[in-house]
Amino acid sequence: MTRIPQMAPFRALALGFVALATASCGTLNYTADFSNNELFFVDVPFRTKAPGDRHVFVTPLKDERGGTVLPLHERGFPISYGNDDFWERPVTAMFTEVLERHLTNSELFPAVTPQATAKDLILKPTLVSFTVGSKEAISGSATFAEVGLRIQVLGPADETGARPLWHDCAYGNRQMSEFQVKPVSPYRLIGRAIQLTMSKALAGLDGSNVGRSQVPVEVVLINDPKKKSNTAEASGAR
Repeated sequence: MTRIPQMAPFRALALGFVALATASCGTLNYTADFSNNELFFVDVPFRTKAPGDRHVFVTPLKDERGGTVLPLHERGFPISYGNDDFWERPVTAMFTEVLERHLTNSELFPAVTPQATAKDLILKPTLVSFTVGSKEAISGSATFAEVGLRIQVLGPADETGARPLWHDCAYGNRQMSEFQVKPVSPYRLIGRAIQLTMSKALAGLDGSNVGRSQVPVEVVLINDPKKKSNTAEASGAR
Protein backbone atom coordinates (compact mmCIF):
# COMPACT_ATOMS: atom_id res chain seq x y z
CA MET A 1 0.00 0.00 0.00
CA THR A 2 0.98 3.61 -0.45
CA ARG A 3 2.56 5.16 2.62
CA ILE A 4 -0.02 7.15 4.58
CA PRO A 5 1.14 10.28 6.40
CA GLN A 6 -0.89 12.50 8.78
CA MET A 7 -4.52 11.40 8.63
CA ALA A 8 -6.47 13.48 11.14
CA PRO A 9 -7.26 16.56 8.97
CA PHE A 10 -8.21 14.38 6.03
CA ARG A 11 -10.44 12.07 8.05
CA ALA A 12 -12.75 15.05 8.65
CA LEU A 13 -13.27 15.46 4.89
CA ALA A 14 -14.18 11.81 4.50
CA LEU A 15 -16.61 11.79 7.40
CA GLY A 16 -18.11 15.06 6.20
CA PHE A 17 -18.82 13.53 2.81
CA VAL A 18 -20.64 10.54 4.34
CA ALA A 19 -22.59 12.79 6.72
CA LEU A 20 -23.73 14.98 3.82
CA ALA A 21 -24.86 11.95 1.82
CA THR A 22 -26.78 10.59 4.81
CA ALA A 23 -28.54 13.87 5.53
CA SER A 24 -29.41 14.64 1.90
CA CYS A 25 -32.00 11.91 1.49
CA GLY A 26 -33.25 9.08 3.64
CA THR A 27 -33.08 6.59 0.74
CA LEU A 28 -29.77 7.76 -0.73
CA ASN A 29 -27.15 5.04 -1.07
CA TYR A 30 -24.06 6.26 0.78
CA THR A 31 -22.22 2.93 0.82
CA ALA A 32 -18.56 3.63 0.14
CA ASP A 33 -18.31 1.40 -2.93
CA PHE A 34 -17.45 3.17 -6.18
CA SER A 35 -18.24 0.07 -8.25
CA ASN A 36 -21.89 -0.05 -7.14
CA ASN A 37 -22.69 3.48 -5.97
CA GLU A 38 -23.23 6.28 -8.50
CA LEU A 39 -22.70 8.81 -5.74
CA PHE A 40 -19.00 8.06 -6.21
CA PHE A 41 -18.73 6.82 -9.79
CA VAL A 42 -20.89 6.68 -12.92
CA ASP A 43 -20.00 4.31 -15.76
CA VAL A 44 -18.50 5.78 -18.92
CA PRO A 45 -21.01 5.61 -21.82
CA PHE A 46 -18.42 4.29 -24.28
CA ARG A 47 -19.47 2.08 -27.21
CA THR A 48 -17.14 1.20 -30.04
CA LYS A 49 -18.38 1.70 -33.61
CA ALA A 50 -16.66 -1.55 -34.65
CA PRO A 51 -17.36 -4.32 -32.10
CA GLY A 52 -14.57 -6.82 -31.52
CA ASP A 53 -14.76 -10.56 -32.09
CA ARG A 54 -11.89 -11.73 -29.88
CA HIS A 55 -12.70 -12.91 -26.36
CA VAL A 56 -10.49 -11.61 -23.57
CA PHE A 57 -9.34 -13.06 -20.26
CA VAL A 58 -8.53 -10.48 -17.57
CA THR A 59 -5.88 -11.43 -15.04
CA PRO A 60 -6.25 -10.33 -11.38
CA LEU A 61 -5.54 -6.63 -10.98
CA LYS A 62 -1.95 -6.13 -9.86
CA ASP A 63 -1.51 -3.49 -7.17
CA GLU A 64 1.76 -1.60 -7.60
CA ARG A 65 1.02 1.40 -5.39
CA GLY A 66 3.29 0.22 -2.58
CA GLY A 67 6.53 1.61 -3.99
CA THR A 68 5.29 5.19 -4.20
CA VAL A 69 6.71 7.69 -1.69
CA LEU A 70 4.26 10.58 -1.31
CA PRO A 71 5.38 14.10 -0.36
CA LEU A 72 4.35 15.30 3.10
CA HIS A 73 4.75 19.03 2.45
CA GLU A 74 4.58 21.55 -0.36
CA ARG A 75 6.08 25.03 0.10
CA GLY A 76 6.04 24.51 3.84
CA PHE A 77 2.38 23.50 4.05
CA PRO A 78 1.25 19.96 4.99
CA ILE A 79 -0.27 17.42 2.62
CA SER A 80 -2.67 14.80 4.02
CA TYR A 81 -3.71 11.56 2.34
CA GLY A 82 -6.61 9.18 2.63
CA ASN A 83 -6.25 5.41 2.65
CA ASP A 84 -8.30 2.39 1.63
CA ASP A 85 -10.01 2.12 5.02
CA PHE A 86 -12.69 4.54 3.83
CA TRP A 87 -14.02 2.01 1.31
CA GLU A 88 -16.39 -0.84 2.11
CA ARG A 89 -14.38 -3.29 -0.03
CA PRO A 90 -10.80 -3.54 -1.32
CA VAL A 91 -10.02 -0.95 -3.98
CA THR A 92 -8.63 -3.67 -6.26
CA ALA A 93 -11.89 -5.64 -6.12
CA MET A 94 -14.02 -2.60 -6.96
CA PHE A 95 -11.66 -1.44 -9.70
CA THR A 96 -11.63 -4.92 -11.27
CA GLU A 97 -15.44 -4.91 -11.44
CA VAL A 98 -15.46 -1.47 -13.05
CA LEU A 99 -12.84 -2.48 -15.62
CA GLU A 100 -14.47 -5.77 -16.62
CA ARG A 101 -17.89 -4.11 -16.84
CA HIS A 102 -16.54 -1.48 -19.21
CA LEU A 103 -14.66 -3.99 -21.34
CA THR A 104 -17.95 -5.84 -21.91
CA ASN A 105 -20.32 -2.87 -22.21
CA SER A 106 -18.01 -1.07 -24.65
CA GLU A 107 -18.30 -4.04 -27.05
CA LEU A 108 -14.55 -3.92 -27.60
CA PHE A 109 -14.68 -7.64 -26.80
CA PRO A 110 -17.70 -9.94 -27.13
CA ALA A 111 -17.08 -11.35 -23.66
CA VAL A 112 -14.70 -11.47 -20.72
CA THR A 113 -13.95 -15.17 -20.28
CA PRO A 114 -13.32 -16.95 -16.94
CA GLN A 115 -10.23 -18.64 -18.39
CA ALA A 116 -8.07 -18.13 -21.47
CA THR A 117 -7.86 -20.48 -24.43
CA ALA A 118 -5.05 -20.30 -26.99
CA LYS A 119 -7.08 -18.07 -29.31
CA ASP A 120 -8.22 -15.64 -26.61
CA LEU A 121 -6.49 -12.42 -25.63
CA ILE A 122 -5.02 -11.93 -22.16
CA LEU A 123 -5.40 -8.49 -20.60
CA LYS A 124 -3.13 -7.74 -17.63
CA PRO A 125 -4.18 -4.63 -15.65
CA THR A 126 -1.95 -2.94 -13.07
CA LEU A 127 -3.10 -0.25 -10.64
CA VAL A 128 -0.24 2.22 -10.61
CA SER A 129 -1.85 4.93 -8.46
CA PHE A 130 -5.08 5.51 -6.55
CA THR A 131 -4.66 8.49 -4.27
CA VAL A 132 -6.90 11.01 -2.49
CA GLY A 133 -5.80 13.83 -0.26
CA SER A 134 -5.69 17.52 0.56
CA LYS A 135 -3.13 20.33 0.50
CA GLU A 136 -3.09 23.18 2.99
CA ALA A 137 -2.35 26.82 2.14
CA ILE A 138 -2.93 30.30 3.55
CA SER A 139 -6.16 30.66 1.56
CA GLY A 140 -7.55 27.34 2.75
CA SER A 141 -7.14 23.82 1.43
CA ALA A 142 -7.44 22.04 -1.90
CA THR A 143 -8.42 18.42 -2.38
CA PHE A 144 -7.06 16.13 -5.07
CA ALA A 145 -7.40 12.63 -6.48
CA GLU A 146 -5.25 10.65 -8.89
CA VAL A 147 -5.69 7.35 -10.73
CA GLY A 148 -3.13 5.49 -12.83
CA LEU A 149 -3.80 2.27 -14.73
CA ARG A 150 -1.41 0.24 -16.87
CA ILE A 151 -2.90 -2.17 -19.39
CA GLN A 152 -1.00 -4.92 -21.20
CA VAL A 153 -2.66 -7.08 -23.83
CA LEU A 154 -1.15 -10.35 -25.05
CA GLY A 155 -2.31 -11.77 -28.38
CA PRO A 156 -3.37 -15.35 -29.17
CA ALA A 157 -0.82 -18.07 -28.46
CA ASP A 158 1.18 -19.60 -31.30
CA GLU A 159 1.97 -23.29 -31.69
CA THR A 160 4.66 -23.05 -28.98
CA GLY A 161 2.35 -21.31 -26.51
CA ALA A 162 4.14 -17.95 -26.81
CA ARG A 163 1.98 -14.82 -26.95
CA PRO A 164 2.99 -11.52 -28.62
CA LEU A 165 2.71 -8.30 -26.62
CA TRP A 166 0.28 -6.14 -28.58
CA HIS A 167 -0.50 -3.36 -26.14
CA ASP A 168 1.34 -1.93 -23.14
CA CYS A 169 0.24 1.54 -22.17
CA ALA A 170 -0.47 3.61 -19.05
CA TYR A 171 -3.61 5.69 -18.61
CA GLY A 172 -4.44 8.10 -15.82
CA ASN A 173 -5.96 11.33 -14.62
CA ARG A 174 -5.48 13.79 -11.77
CA GLN A 175 -8.21 16.03 -10.38
CA MET A 176 -7.71 18.98 -8.04
CA SER A 177 -10.09 21.50 -6.51
CA GLU A 178 -9.54 25.20 -5.96
CA PHE A 179 -8.13 26.32 -2.61
CA GLN A 180 -11.14 27.03 -0.41
CA VAL A 181 -12.21 27.04 3.22
CA LYS A 182 -14.47 24.05 2.53
CA PRO A 183 -13.28 22.30 -0.65
CA VAL A 184 -15.15 19.50 -2.39
CA SER A 185 -14.60 16.03 -0.99
CA PRO A 186 -11.72 14.20 -2.69
CA TYR A 187 -13.98 11.14 -2.86
CA ARG A 188 -16.05 12.98 -5.42
CA LEU A 189 -12.88 13.80 -7.33
CA ILE A 190 -11.68 10.19 -7.38
CA GLY A 191 -14.82 9.16 -9.25
CA ARG A 192 -14.11 11.70 -11.97
CA ALA A 193 -10.49 10.56 -12.15
CA ILE A 194 -11.64 6.95 -12.60
CA GLN A 195 -14.06 8.02 -15.32
CA LEU A 196 -11.43 9.83 -17.36
CA THR A 197 -8.88 7.07 -16.85
CA MET A 198 -11.36 4.45 -18.01
CA SER A 199 -12.38 6.59 -21.00
CA LYS A 200 -8.75 6.95 -22.09
CA ALA A 201 -8.10 3.22 -21.66
CA LEU A 202 -11.15 2.23 -23.70
CA ALA A 203 -10.24 4.69 -26.45
CA GLY A 204 -6.68 3.36 -26.47
CA LEU A 205 -7.82 -0.25 -26.77
CA ASP A 206 -10.33 0.72 -29.42
CA GLY A 207 -7.67 2.40 -31.53
CA SER A 208 -5.28 -0.51 -31.15
CA ASN A 209 -7.69 -2.97 -32.83
CA VAL A 210 -6.63 -5.77 -30.47
CA GLY A 211 -10.18 -7.06 -30.26
CA ARG A 212 -10.74 -7.30 -34.03
CA SER A 213 -9.37 -10.36 -35.82
CA GLN A 214 -9.95 -8.96 -39.32
CA VAL A 215 -8.08 -5.68 -38.74
CA PRO A 216 -4.29 -5.22 -38.40
CA VAL A 217 -3.30 -4.57 -34.80
CA GLU A 218 -1.66 -1.25 -33.96
CA VAL A 219 1.00 -2.25 -31.44
CA VAL A 220 1.66 0.41 -28.77
CA LEU A 221 4.32 -0.22 -26.14
CA ILE A 222 4.86 1.87 -23.03
CA ASN A 223 8.63 1.45 -23.18
CA ASP A 224 8.70 3.15 -26.57
CA PRO A 225 9.17 6.89 -25.77
CA LYS A 226 7.61 7.85 -29.08
CA LYS A 227 4.79 5.31 -28.62
CA LYS A 228 5.39 4.22 -32.16
CA SER A 229 2.63 2.15 -33.73
CA ASN A 230 3.61 -0.85 -35.81
CA THR A 231 1.45 -3.01 -38.00
CA ALA A 232 0.49 -6.48 -36.85
CA GLU A 233 2.61 -8.02 -39.57
CA ALA A 234 5.72 -6.36 -38.14
CA SER A 235 5.12 -7.97 -34.73
CA GLY A 236 3.93 -11.37 -35.87
CA ALA A 237 0.30 -10.61 -34.96
CA ARG A 238 -2.53 -12.11 -36.98
